[in-house]
Amino acid sequence: MNILIITTEYGSEGGGVSLSCTRLVNMLSQRYHVQVCLSTEYPITTASGGYNLSIGKAIQKEYKLKEDVLKYKDIDVVIAFGGGYNGYYASLLAERLSVRFLLNFRGSDINIAKWSTDGCWYTIEACRRADKIICLSQEMINNISSIAPNAKGKSLIIPNEIGVKTTPTHFPNLPDKVVIGCAASHLNEKKGIGNLLFMIAEFKRICGIPILLELIGDIDADLKASYNAIINELSIADNVVFHNRMSRERLSETMSHWDFYIQASVCEGHSNAITEALGKGRAFISSNTGFIAEQLYKELPHLLFESFNPSIMAEGLKKLITIPGLDGYYEHVWNLLEKQCNSKTIEKKWEELLSYNINASNKIDTDNVLAIGLHDVYGDLHDSITTPESVFQQFVNFIHEQGYGLCSMSDYLGKTREERKRFIVCTFDDGYKSLLTIALPILAKYNCSATVYICTDLIGKDNTWNNKDARLRRHLNVEDIIELYRSGWEIASHGVTHRNLLKLSDTEIEYELSESKRRLSAIVGDVITYAYPYGAYNNYIKTCVAKYYKCAFAVTQGGTSMEVDLLQLRRYSISDIYKMLLPEK
Repeated sequence: MNILIITTEYGSEGGGVSLSCTRLVNMLSQRYHVQVCLSTEYPITTASGGYNLSIGKAIQKEYKLKEDVLKYKDIDVVIAFGGGYNGYYASLLAERLSVRFLLNFRGSDINIAKWSTDGCWYTIEACRRADKIICLSQEMINNISSIAPNAKGKSLIIPNEIGVKTTPTHFPNLPDKVVIGCAASHLNEKKGIGNLLFMIAEFKRICGIPILLELIGDIDADLKASYNAIINELSIADNVVFHNRMSRERLSETMSHWDFYIQASVCEGHSNAITEALGKGRAFISSNTGFIAEQLYKELPHLLFESFNPSIMAEGLKKLITIPGLDGYYEHVWNLLEKQCNSKTIEKKWEELLSYNINASNKIDTDNVLAIGLHDVYGDLHDSITTPESVFQQFVNFIHEQGYGLCSMSDYLGKTREERKRFIVCTFDDGYKSLLTIALPILAKYNCSATVYICTDLIGKDNTWNNKDARLRRHLNVEDIIELYRSGWEIASHGVTHRNLLKLSDTEIEYELSESKRRLSAIVGDVITYAYPYGAYNNYIKTCVAKYYKCAFAVTQGGTSMEVDLLQLRRYSISDIYKMLLPEK
Protein backbone atom coordinates (compact mmCIF):
# COMPACT_ATOMS: atom_id res chain seq x y z
CA MET A 1 0.00 0.00 0.00
CA ASN A 2 1.29 3.46 -0.95
CA ILE A 3 0.42 6.15 1.59
CA LEU A 4 0.79 9.91 1.18
CA ILE A 5 0.76 12.05 4.33
CA ILE A 6 -0.06 15.74 3.87
CA THR A 7 1.17 17.96 6.69
CA THR A 8 2.40 21.44 7.53
CA GLU A 9 5.24 20.29 9.81
CA TYR A 10 7.60 17.34 9.76
CA GLY A 11 10.73 16.44 11.71
CA SER A 12 11.68 15.24 15.19
CA GLU A 13 12.96 18.65 16.27
CA GLY A 14 9.67 20.45 15.65
CA GLY A 15 6.65 20.93 17.86
CA GLY A 16 3.77 18.60 18.65
CA VAL A 17 2.44 18.28 15.09
CA SER A 18 5.91 17.82 13.64
CA LEU A 19 6.97 15.21 16.21
CA SER A 20 3.69 13.27 16.03
CA CYS A 21 3.78 13.25 12.24
CA THR A 22 7.34 11.97 12.24
CA ARG A 23 6.42 9.19 14.67
CA LEU A 24 3.45 8.18 12.51
CA VAL A 25 5.57 8.11 9.36
CA ASN A 26 8.22 5.98 11.07
CA MET A 27 5.60 3.56 12.37
CA LEU A 28 3.71 3.16 9.08
CA SER A 29 6.95 2.90 7.08
CA GLN A 30 7.68 -0.43 8.76
CA ARG A 31 4.79 -1.96 6.82
CA TYR A 32 3.84 0.41 3.98
CA HIS A 33 5.48 2.72 1.49
CA VAL A 34 5.00 6.22 2.92
CA GLN A 35 5.69 9.64 1.41
CA VAL A 36 5.32 13.07 3.01
CA CYS A 37 4.11 16.23 1.27
CA LEU A 38 3.98 19.70 2.85
CA SER A 39 0.71 21.41 1.96
CA THR A 40 2.21 24.91 2.26
CA GLU A 41 5.33 24.27 0.19
CA TYR A 42 4.60 25.93 -3.16
CA PRO A 43 6.64 25.02 -6.28
CA ILE A 44 6.38 28.37 -8.09
CA THR A 45 6.69 32.04 -7.22
CA THR A 46 4.09 34.64 -8.17
CA ALA A 47 4.37 38.42 -8.07
CA SER A 48 2.27 40.27 -5.51
CA GLY A 49 -0.04 43.23 -6.11
CA GLY A 50 -2.82 44.03 -8.54
CA TYR A 51 -6.54 44.52 -8.07
CA ASN A 52 -6.96 41.12 -6.41
CA LEU A 53 -4.26 40.61 -3.79
CA SER A 54 -5.19 36.96 -3.21
CA ILE A 55 -4.90 35.80 -6.82
CA GLY A 56 -1.16 35.19 -6.67
CA LYS A 57 -1.52 32.80 -3.73
CA ALA A 58 -4.47 31.08 -5.42
CA ILE A 59 -2.37 30.48 -8.54
CA GLN A 60 0.39 28.95 -6.41
CA LYS A 61 -2.09 26.58 -4.79
CA GLU A 62 -3.67 25.55 -8.10
CA TYR A 63 -0.27 24.88 -9.63
CA LYS A 64 0.77 22.82 -6.60
CA LEU A 65 -2.39 20.73 -6.84
CA LYS A 66 -1.74 19.93 -10.50
CA GLU A 67 1.89 19.08 -9.82
CA ASP A 68 1.02 16.83 -6.87
CA VAL A 69 -1.63 14.95 -8.87
CA LEU A 70 1.08 14.01 -11.39
CA LYS A 71 3.74 13.36 -8.75
CA TYR A 72 1.65 11.07 -6.53
CA LYS A 73 -0.44 9.22 -9.14
CA ASP A 74 0.40 5.79 -7.65
CA ILE A 75 -0.90 6.60 -4.15
CA ASP A 76 -3.59 4.38 -2.55
CA VAL A 77 -4.45 6.45 0.53
CA VAL A 78 -4.07 10.14 1.41
CA ILE A 79 -3.81 11.06 5.10
CA ALA A 80 -4.16 14.69 6.13
CA PHE A 81 -2.06 15.16 9.26
CA GLY A 82 -3.86 18.25 10.51
CA GLY A 83 -7.10 19.93 9.53
CA GLY A 84 -7.80 23.49 8.41
CA TYR A 85 -6.35 24.38 5.02
CA ASN A 86 -4.05 21.36 5.25
CA GLY A 87 -7.02 19.00 5.54
CA TYR A 88 -8.90 20.75 2.76
CA TYR A 89 -5.92 20.58 0.40
CA ALA A 90 -5.42 16.90 1.16
CA SER A 91 -9.11 16.23 0.47
CA LEU A 92 -8.86 17.89 -2.95
CA LEU A 93 -5.76 15.90 -3.81
CA ALA A 94 -7.36 12.60 -2.72
CA GLU A 95 -10.43 13.44 -4.80
CA ARG A 96 -8.30 14.14 -7.89
CA LEU A 97 -6.38 10.90 -7.33
CA SER A 98 -9.63 8.94 -6.70
CA VAL A 99 -8.25 7.34 -3.54
CA ARG A 100 -9.36 6.98 0.07
CA PHE A 101 -8.98 10.07 2.25
CA LEU A 102 -8.31 9.93 5.99
CA LEU A 103 -8.54 13.20 7.91
CA ASN A 104 -6.38 13.30 11.05
CA PHE A 105 -7.18 16.23 13.35
CA ARG A 106 -4.54 17.27 15.88
CA GLY A 107 -6.30 19.60 18.35
CA SER A 108 -6.89 23.28 17.79
CA ASP A 109 -7.55 22.64 14.08
CA ILE A 110 -10.95 21.29 15.15
CA ASN A 111 -11.40 22.45 18.74
CA ILE A 112 -11.38 26.16 17.91
CA ALA A 113 -12.19 26.03 14.18
CA LYS A 114 -15.76 27.10 14.86
CA TRP A 115 -14.58 30.63 15.68
CA SER A 116 -12.94 31.23 12.30
CA THR A 117 -14.87 31.64 9.06
CA ASP A 118 -12.09 30.16 6.93
CA GLY A 119 -11.24 27.47 9.48
CA CYS A 120 -14.86 26.42 9.76
CA TRP A 121 -15.36 26.23 5.99
CA TYR A 122 -12.16 24.24 5.45
CA THR A 123 -13.20 21.88 8.24
CA ILE A 124 -16.69 21.27 6.86
CA GLU A 125 -15.37 20.57 3.36
CA ALA A 126 -12.58 18.29 4.53
CA CYS A 127 -14.97 16.35 6.79
CA ARG A 128 -17.48 15.98 3.97
CA ARG A 129 -14.88 14.37 1.72
CA ALA A 130 -13.23 12.20 4.39
CA ASP A 131 -13.77 8.43 4.48
CA LYS A 132 -12.67 8.36 8.12
CA ILE A 133 -11.79 11.07 10.64
CA ILE A 134 -9.12 10.34 13.25
CA CYS A 135 -9.18 12.34 16.48
CA LEU A 136 -7.11 12.42 19.65
CA SER A 137 -10.01 12.85 22.08
CA GLN A 138 -13.76 12.57 22.47
CA GLU A 139 -13.90 16.36 22.85
CA MET A 140 -12.59 16.66 19.31
CA ILE A 141 -15.25 14.25 18.02
CA ASN A 142 -17.92 16.33 19.76
CA ASN A 143 -16.59 19.48 18.09
CA ILE A 144 -16.69 17.78 14.69
CA SER A 145 -20.37 16.97 15.26
CA SER A 146 -21.15 20.61 16.07
CA ILE A 147 -19.37 21.99 12.99
CA ALA A 148 -19.92 19.25 10.41
CA PRO A 149 -23.02 17.16 11.22
CA ASN A 150 -22.58 15.39 7.88
CA ALA A 151 -19.45 13.77 9.32
CA LYS A 152 -21.28 11.99 12.13
CA GLY A 153 -20.29 8.35 12.35
CA LYS A 154 -16.96 8.75 10.57
CA SER A 155 -14.86 9.59 13.61
CA LEU A 156 -12.68 7.42 15.82
CA ILE A 157 -9.97 8.01 18.43
CA ILE A 158 -6.35 7.04 17.93
CA PRO A 159 -4.16 8.75 20.56
CA ASN A 160 -0.53 9.72 20.16
CA GLU A 161 2.09 7.07 20.68
CA ILE A 162 3.70 7.43 24.09
CA GLY A 163 7.47 7.59 24.41
CA VAL A 164 9.78 5.71 26.76
CA LYS A 165 9.97 6.26 30.51
CA THR A 166 13.61 6.76 31.45
CA THR A 167 13.32 8.05 35.03
CA PRO A 168 11.09 6.99 37.95
CA THR A 169 8.76 9.74 39.09
CA HIS A 170 10.02 11.65 42.10
CA PHE A 171 8.38 14.67 43.69
CA PRO A 172 9.50 16.17 47.03
CA ASN A 173 6.42 17.14 49.02
CA LEU A 174 6.36 20.69 50.41
CA PRO A 175 9.38 21.83 48.37
CA ASP A 176 11.31 24.99 49.10
CA LYS A 177 10.43 26.18 45.62
CA VAL A 178 7.98 25.08 42.93
CA VAL A 179 9.29 25.11 39.37
CA ILE A 180 6.72 24.68 36.62
CA GLY A 181 7.16 24.83 32.89
CA CYS A 182 5.39 24.92 29.55
CA ALA A 183 6.94 24.36 26.13
CA ALA A 184 6.09 24.46 22.44
CA SER A 185 8.10 25.09 19.29
CA HIS A 186 5.99 28.22 18.80
CA LEU A 187 4.59 29.33 22.14
CA ASN A 188 1.36 31.24 21.76
CA GLU A 189 -2.07 31.72 23.28
CA LYS A 190 -3.15 28.19 22.34
CA LYS A 191 -1.22 27.22 25.47
CA GLY A 192 -3.18 29.65 27.65
CA ILE A 193 -0.08 31.63 28.66
CA GLY A 194 -1.86 34.95 29.35
CA ASN A 195 -4.21 33.36 31.87
CA LEU A 196 -1.36 31.29 33.32
CA LEU A 197 0.51 34.48 34.25
CA PHE A 198 -2.46 35.56 36.36
CA MET A 199 -2.38 32.16 38.06
CA ILE A 200 1.26 32.74 39.02
CA ALA A 201 0.30 36.03 40.67
CA GLU A 202 -2.54 34.33 42.56
CA PHE A 203 -0.24 31.52 43.72
CA LYS A 204 2.21 34.10 45.09
CA ARG A 205 -0.64 35.74 46.98
CA ILE A 206 -2.08 32.62 48.63
CA CYS A 207 1.01 30.45 49.12
CA GLY A 208 4.26 31.13 50.94
CA ILE A 209 6.28 28.83 48.67
CA PRO A 210 8.25 30.62 45.92
CA ILE A 211 7.23 29.72 42.37
CA LEU A 212 9.05 29.93 39.04
CA LEU A 213 7.43 29.53 35.60
CA GLU A 214 9.70 28.66 32.66
CA LEU A 215 8.27 29.26 29.19
CA ILE A 216 10.10 27.63 26.28
CA GLY A 217 9.47 28.37 22.60
CA ASP A 218 9.53 31.06 19.95
CA ILE A 219 7.11 33.91 20.62
CA ASP A 220 6.09 36.61 18.16
CA ALA A 221 7.35 40.03 19.22
CA ASP A 222 3.92 41.62 19.67
CA LEU A 223 2.68 38.68 21.75
CA LYS A 224 5.76 38.72 23.95
CA ALA A 225 5.28 42.44 24.50
CA SER A 226 1.73 41.67 25.70
CA TYR A 227 3.06 39.00 28.06
CA ASN A 228 5.68 41.37 29.46
CA ALA A 229 3.02 44.04 30.02
CA ILE A 230 0.96 41.55 32.06
CA ILE A 231 4.08 40.45 33.97
CA ASN A 232 4.92 44.05 34.90
CA GLU A 233 1.32 44.78 35.86
CA LEU A 234 1.25 41.76 38.19
CA SER A 235 4.79 42.32 39.56
CA ILE A 236 5.89 38.76 38.76
CA ALA A 237 9.05 39.49 36.76
CA ASP A 238 11.08 37.41 39.22
CA ASN A 239 8.71 34.47 38.77
CA VAL A 240 8.72 34.10 34.96
CA VAL A 241 11.59 33.18 32.66
CA PHE A 242 11.39 33.05 28.86
CA HIS A 243 13.60 30.71 26.83
CA ASN A 244 13.89 30.52 23.07
CA ARG A 245 12.98 27.36 21.21
CA MET A 246 15.19 24.44 22.21
CA SER A 247 16.30 21.23 20.56
CA ARG A 248 14.38 18.14 21.65
CA GLU A 249 17.40 16.91 23.61
CA ARG A 250 17.94 20.20 25.44
CA LEU A 251 14.22 20.55 26.16
CA SER A 252 14.17 17.08 27.66
CA GLU A 253 17.09 17.98 29.90
CA THR A 254 15.43 21.23 30.99
CA MET A 255 12.19 19.40 31.83
CA SER A 256 14.07 17.10 34.18
CA HIS A 257 14.60 20.06 36.54
CA TRP A 258 10.92 21.00 36.72
CA ASP A 259 8.53 19.87 39.42
CA PHE A 260 5.50 20.11 37.14
CA TYR A 261 4.78 20.43 33.47
CA ILE A 262 1.75 22.72 33.31
CA GLN A 263 -0.88 22.45 30.59
CA ALA A 264 -3.18 25.47 30.70
CA SER A 265 -4.80 25.20 27.27
CA VAL A 266 -8.51 25.82 26.92
CA CYS A 267 -8.56 23.11 24.21
CA GLU A 268 -6.02 20.32 23.83
CA GLY A 269 -5.76 17.18 21.73
CA HIS A 270 -3.17 14.89 23.28
CA SER A 271 -0.17 16.64 24.78
CA ASN A 272 3.15 15.10 23.77
CA ALA A 273 4.84 17.41 26.29
CA ILE A 274 2.94 15.89 29.22
CA THR A 275 4.00 12.35 28.31
CA GLU A 276 7.56 13.54 27.72
CA ALA A 277 7.58 15.11 31.18
CA LEU A 278 6.19 11.90 32.71
CA GLY A 279 8.87 9.92 30.92
CA LYS A 280 11.46 12.15 32.56
CA GLY A 281 9.99 11.44 35.98
CA ARG A 282 8.26 14.81 36.25
CA ALA A 283 4.74 15.47 37.47
CA PHE A 284 2.14 17.59 35.66
CA ILE A 285 -1.05 19.51 36.26
CA SER A 286 -3.44 20.11 33.38
CA SER A 287 -6.63 21.82 32.35
CA ASN A 288 -9.52 19.40 31.92
CA THR A 289 -9.30 19.01 28.15
CA GLY A 290 -7.97 16.44 25.71
CA PHE A 291 -7.21 12.73 25.73
CA ILE A 292 -5.14 12.59 28.91
CA ALA A 293 -7.73 14.52 30.93
CA GLU A 294 -10.50 12.28 29.60
CA GLN A 295 -8.64 9.23 30.91
CA LEU A 296 -8.03 10.76 34.35
CA TYR A 297 -10.97 13.01 35.20
CA LYS A 298 -12.95 10.32 37.00
CA GLU A 299 -10.18 8.56 38.93
CA LEU A 300 -7.63 11.37 39.48
CA PRO A 301 -9.48 14.72 39.27
CA HIS A 302 -6.96 16.46 41.56
CA LEU A 303 -4.39 16.33 38.73
CA LEU A 304 -6.67 18.57 36.65
CA PHE A 305 -7.71 22.19 37.09
CA GLU A 306 -11.38 22.54 38.03
CA SER A 307 -11.74 25.64 35.87
CA PHE A 308 -9.71 28.30 34.06
CA ASN A 309 -10.23 30.87 36.81
CA PRO A 310 -6.68 31.87 37.93
CA SER A 311 -7.62 31.80 41.61
CA ILE A 312 -9.08 28.28 41.35
CA MET A 313 -6.06 27.14 39.32
CA ALA A 314 -3.70 28.51 41.98
CA GLU A 315 -5.68 26.75 44.72
CA GLY A 316 -5.52 23.51 42.73
CA LEU A 317 -1.73 23.70 42.44
CA LYS A 318 -1.39 24.62 46.13
CA LYS A 319 -3.44 21.57 47.18
CA LEU A 320 -1.62 19.27 44.79
CA ILE A 321 1.88 19.96 46.14
CA THR A 322 0.78 18.97 49.66
CA ILE A 323 -0.65 15.57 48.70
CA PRO A 324 1.55 12.77 50.08
CA GLY A 325 2.78 10.07 47.72
CA LEU A 326 2.46 12.11 44.52
CA ASP A 327 5.16 10.05 42.83
CA GLY A 328 2.91 6.98 43.14
CA TYR A 329 0.00 8.81 41.52
CA TYR A 330 2.11 9.79 38.51
CA GLU A 331 3.60 6.33 38.13
CA HIS A 332 0.01 5.07 37.98
CA VAL A 333 -0.83 7.69 35.33
CA TRP A 334 2.12 6.56 33.22
CA ASN A 335 1.08 2.92 33.45
CA LEU A 336 -2.50 3.82 32.54
CA LEU A 337 -1.46 5.83 29.49
CA GLU A 338 1.20 3.34 28.43
CA LYS A 339 -1.41 0.59 28.17
CA GLN A 340 -3.47 2.65 25.75
CA CYS A 341 -0.71 4.45 23.88
CA ASN A 342 2.14 1.98 23.52
CA SER A 343 3.55 1.56 20.04
CA LYS A 344 2.01 -1.87 19.42
CA THR A 345 -1.50 -0.71 20.35
CA ILE A 346 -1.28 2.41 18.18
CA GLU A 347 0.21 0.46 15.29
CA LYS A 348 -2.64 -2.06 15.47
CA LYS A 349 -5.26 0.69 15.40
CA TRP A 350 -3.72 2.21 12.28
CA GLU A 351 -3.38 -1.16 10.57
CA GLU A 352 -7.05 -1.92 11.21
CA LEU A 353 -8.02 1.50 9.90
CA LEU A 354 -5.95 1.19 6.75
CA SER A 355 -7.09 -2.35 5.97
CA TYR A 356 -10.69 -2.31 7.20
CA ASN A 357 -12.09 -2.86 3.71
CA ILE A 358 -9.81 -5.71 2.65
CA ASN A 359 -11.40 -8.76 4.30
CA ALA A 360 -15.05 -7.74 4.34
CA SER A 361 -17.48 -9.58 2.10
CA ASN A 362 -20.55 -8.24 0.39
CA LYS A 363 -23.16 -10.34 2.17
CA ILE A 364 -25.08 -7.31 3.40
CA ASP A 365 -27.14 -5.23 0.98
CA THR A 366 -26.13 -1.58 1.21
CA ASP A 367 -29.76 -0.43 1.11
CA ASN A 368 -30.67 -2.47 4.16
CA VAL A 369 -29.61 -2.12 7.76
CA LEU A 370 -28.74 -5.27 9.65
CA ALA A 371 -29.21 -4.67 13.38
CA ILE A 372 -28.93 -6.79 16.49
CA GLY A 373 -31.20 -6.19 19.49
CA LEU A 374 -29.95 -6.97 23.00
CA HIS A 375 -30.66 -5.86 26.56
CA ASP A 376 -28.07 -6.77 29.19
CA VAL A 377 -24.66 -8.49 29.11
CA TYR A 378 -23.85 -10.21 32.36
CA GLY A 379 -22.74 -13.41 34.07
CA ASP A 380 -22.95 -16.87 32.51
CA LEU A 381 -26.69 -17.66 32.37
CA HIS A 382 -29.15 -16.86 29.60
CA ASP A 383 -32.58 -15.44 30.34
CA SER A 384 -35.08 -13.25 28.49
CA ILE A 385 -33.02 -10.13 29.22
CA THR A 386 -29.47 -11.39 29.70
CA THR A 387 -26.81 -12.34 27.19
CA PRO A 388 -23.97 -14.09 29.05
CA GLU A 389 -20.64 -12.28 28.91
CA SER A 390 -18.86 -15.20 27.21
CA VAL A 391 -21.58 -15.45 24.56
CA PHE A 392 -21.32 -11.76 23.76
CA GLN A 393 -17.52 -11.91 23.71
CA GLN A 394 -17.59 -14.85 21.31
CA PHE A 395 -20.10 -13.08 19.08
CA VAL A 396 -18.03 -9.88 18.86
CA ASN A 397 -14.92 -11.93 18.08
CA PHE A 398 -16.84 -13.76 15.35
CA ILE A 399 -18.07 -10.52 13.78
CA HIS A 400 -14.53 -9.18 13.69
CA GLU A 401 -13.13 -12.39 12.19
CA GLN A 402 -15.76 -12.24 9.44
CA GLY A 403 -14.50 -8.79 8.45
CA TYR A 404 -17.38 -6.80 9.94
CA GLY A 405 -17.69 -4.20 12.65
CA LEU A 406 -20.40 -3.30 15.14
CA CYS A 407 -21.51 0.30 15.41
CA SER A 408 -24.25 2.57 16.70
CA MET A 409 -27.13 3.64 14.48
CA SER A 410 -25.89 7.24 14.38
CA ASP A 411 -22.47 5.99 13.25
CA TYR A 412 -24.13 3.80 10.62
CA LEU A 413 -26.10 6.73 9.22
CA GLY A 414 -22.88 8.69 8.85
CA LYS A 415 -21.18 6.03 6.75
CA THR A 416 -21.15 5.74 2.99
CA ARG A 417 -23.13 2.98 1.31
CA GLU A 418 -19.90 1.14 0.60
CA GLU A 419 -18.88 1.28 4.26
CA ARG A 420 -22.29 0.03 5.43
CA LYS A 421 -21.56 -3.29 3.76
CA ARG A 422 -19.12 -3.96 6.57
CA PHE A 423 -21.11 -2.91 9.65
CA ILE A 424 -23.90 -4.29 11.82
CA VAL A 425 -25.82 -1.94 14.08
CA CYS A 426 -25.58 -3.02 17.72
CA THR A 427 -28.40 -1.90 20.06
CA PHE A 428 -29.20 -2.36 23.74
CA ASP A 429 -32.61 -1.56 25.21
CA ASP A 430 -33.31 -0.23 28.73
CA GLY A 431 -29.74 0.85 29.65
CA TYR A 432 -28.42 -1.49 32.32
CA LYS A 433 -25.28 -0.89 34.38
CA SER A 434 -23.37 -3.88 33.01
CA LEU A 435 -23.19 -2.26 29.59
CA LEU A 436 -20.57 0.11 31.02
CA THR A 437 -18.55 -2.47 32.94
CA ILE A 438 -18.80 -5.47 30.59
CA ALA A 439 -20.11 -4.66 27.09
CA LEU A 440 -18.11 -1.45 26.62
CA PRO A 441 -14.64 -3.02 27.15
CA ILE A 442 -15.50 -5.93 24.85
CA LEU A 443 -16.62 -3.64 22.03
CA ALA A 444 -13.79 -1.15 22.62
CA LYS A 445 -11.23 -3.88 21.97
CA TYR A 446 -12.27 -3.82 18.30
CA ASN A 447 -13.04 -0.09 18.15
CA CYS A 448 -16.76 -0.87 17.96
CA SER A 449 -19.65 1.19 19.29
CA ALA A 450 -23.33 0.64 20.06
CA THR A 451 -26.62 2.42 20.66
CA VAL A 452 -28.20 2.24 24.11
CA TYR A 453 -31.88 3.12 24.46
CA ILE A 454 -32.59 4.91 27.74
CA CYS A 455 -35.85 5.40 29.64
CA THR A 456 -35.28 8.72 31.34
CA ASP A 457 -37.41 8.03 34.46
CA LEU A 458 -35.34 4.90 35.10
CA ILE A 459 -31.90 6.55 35.04
CA GLY A 460 -29.94 5.48 38.12
CA LYS A 461 -32.78 3.27 39.44
CA ASP A 462 -33.28 -0.49 39.67
CA ASN A 463 -35.49 -2.67 37.47
CA THR A 464 -38.30 -3.40 39.93
CA TRP A 465 -40.64 -1.80 37.38
CA ASN A 466 -40.28 -5.00 35.30
CA ASN A 467 -42.17 -7.73 37.15
CA LYS A 468 -41.22 -10.26 34.45
CA ASP A 469 -37.49 -9.98 35.22
CA ALA A 470 -36.39 -12.27 38.07
CA ARG A 471 -32.94 -10.68 38.37
CA LEU A 472 -32.36 -7.37 40.17
CA ARG A 473 -30.47 -4.97 37.91
CA ARG A 474 -29.38 -1.34 38.09
CA HIS A 475 -29.92 1.14 35.29
CA LEU A 476 -27.14 3.46 34.13
CA ASN A 477 -26.92 6.76 36.02
CA VAL A 478 -26.13 10.13 34.42
CA GLU A 479 -22.36 9.77 34.93
CA ASP A 480 -22.47 6.30 33.34
CA ILE A 481 -24.40 7.63 30.35
CA ILE A 482 -21.87 10.42 29.85
CA GLU A 483 -19.00 7.94 30.03
CA LEU A 484 -20.60 5.71 27.37
CA TYR A 485 -21.19 8.76 25.19
CA ARG A 486 -17.58 9.91 25.59
CA SER A 487 -16.50 6.39 24.63
CA GLY A 488 -18.26 6.75 21.27
CA TRP A 489 -21.63 5.14 22.02
CA GLU A 490 -24.90 6.65 20.87
CA ILE A 491 -27.37 7.58 23.60
CA ALA A 492 -30.93 7.21 22.29
CA SER A 493 -34.50 7.29 23.56
CA HIS A 494 -36.67 4.46 24.87
CA GLY A 495 -39.31 6.83 26.21
CA VAL A 496 -39.74 8.12 29.75
CA THR A 497 -41.35 5.21 31.61
CA HIS A 498 -41.10 2.18 29.26
CA ARG A 499 -44.85 2.14 28.66
CA ASN A 500 -46.50 0.62 25.60
CA LEU A 501 -47.34 3.57 23.35
CA LEU A 502 -50.37 1.76 21.90
CA LYS A 503 -52.05 1.92 25.31
CA LEU A 504 -51.52 5.64 25.97
CA SER A 505 -53.54 8.79 25.30
CA ASP A 506 -52.33 11.38 22.79
CA THR A 507 -51.06 13.58 25.63
CA GLU A 508 -49.16 10.68 27.21
CA ILE A 509 -47.61 9.67 23.88
CA GLU A 510 -46.46 13.23 23.29
CA TYR A 511 -44.92 13.35 26.76
CA GLU A 512 -43.09 10.03 26.37
CA LEU A 513 -41.53 11.09 23.07
CA SER A 514 -40.76 14.75 23.70
CA GLU A 515 -39.71 14.62 27.35
CA SER A 516 -37.28 11.73 26.90
CA LYS A 517 -35.66 13.54 23.97
CA ARG A 518 -35.44 16.77 25.98
CA ARG A 519 -33.80 15.14 29.01
CA LEU A 520 -31.31 13.06 27.06
CA SER A 521 -30.41 15.94 24.75
CA ALA A 522 -29.57 18.01 27.84
CA ILE A 523 -27.03 15.33 28.81
CA VAL A 524 -25.40 14.34 25.50
CA GLY A 525 -26.71 16.63 22.78
CA ASP A 526 -29.27 15.93 20.07
CA VAL A 527 -30.92 12.50 20.19
CA ILE A 528 -32.06 11.17 16.80
CA THR A 529 -33.04 7.50 17.29
CA TYR A 530 -35.80 5.79 19.23
CA ALA A 531 -36.77 2.23 20.17
CA TYR A 532 -40.44 1.33 20.70
CA PRO A 533 -41.00 -0.12 24.21
CA TYR A 534 -42.06 -3.77 23.78
CA GLY A 535 -41.64 -3.21 20.03
CA ALA A 536 -45.23 -1.89 19.94
CA TYR A 537 -46.23 0.57 17.21
CA ASN A 538 -48.65 1.26 14.38
CA ASN A 539 -48.88 3.87 11.64
CA TYR A 540 -50.25 6.51 14.00
CA ILE A 541 -47.44 5.93 16.52
CA LYS A 542 -44.89 6.17 13.71
CA THR A 543 -46.31 9.56 12.75
CA CYS A 544 -45.88 10.76 16.34
CA VAL A 545 -42.33 9.43 16.55
CA ALA A 546 -41.38 11.13 13.27
CA LYS A 547 -41.92 14.54 14.89
CA TYR A 548 -38.92 13.97 17.18
CA TYR A 549 -36.69 11.22 15.78
CA LYS A 550 -34.99 10.35 12.51
CA CYS A 551 -35.30 6.60 12.84
CA ALA A 552 -36.90 4.04 15.14
CA PHE A 553 -36.38 0.36 15.92
CA ALA A 554 -38.98 -2.27 16.67
CA VAL A 555 -38.13 -5.83 17.74
CA THR A 556 -39.00 -8.56 15.23
CA GLN A 557 -41.58 -6.55 13.29
CA GLY A 558 -40.77 -4.10 10.54
CA GLY A 559 -38.23 -4.26 7.76
CA THR A 560 -34.59 -3.51 7.06
CA SER A 561 -34.80 -1.06 4.15
CA MET A 562 -33.82 2.45 5.14
CA GLU A 563 -35.18 3.76 1.87
CA VAL A 564 -38.63 2.28 2.46
CA ASP A 565 -39.11 3.29 6.09
CA LEU A 566 -36.64 4.44 8.74
CA LEU A 567 -39.31 4.34 11.45
CA GLN A 568 -39.96 0.58 11.57
CA LEU A 569 -36.58 -1.09 11.45
CA ARG A 570 -36.44 -4.63 12.81
CA ARG A 571 -33.67 -6.22 14.84
CA TYR A 572 -32.25 -9.73 14.97
CA SER A 573 -30.88 -12.01 17.67
CA ILE A 574 -27.31 -13.27 17.94
CA SER A 575 -28.38 -16.68 16.61
CA ASP A 576 -30.07 -14.98 13.62
CA ILE A 577 -26.85 -13.16 12.76
CA TYR A 578 -24.85 -16.38 12.97
CA LYS A 579 -27.25 -18.03 10.51
CA MET A 580 -26.92 -15.12 8.09
CA LEU A 581 -23.14 -14.95 8.13
CA LEU A 582 -22.07 -18.56 8.51
CA PRO A 583 -21.82 -20.52 5.25
CA GLU A 584 -24.58 -23.03 4.65
CA LYS A 585 -23.64 -26.65 5.33
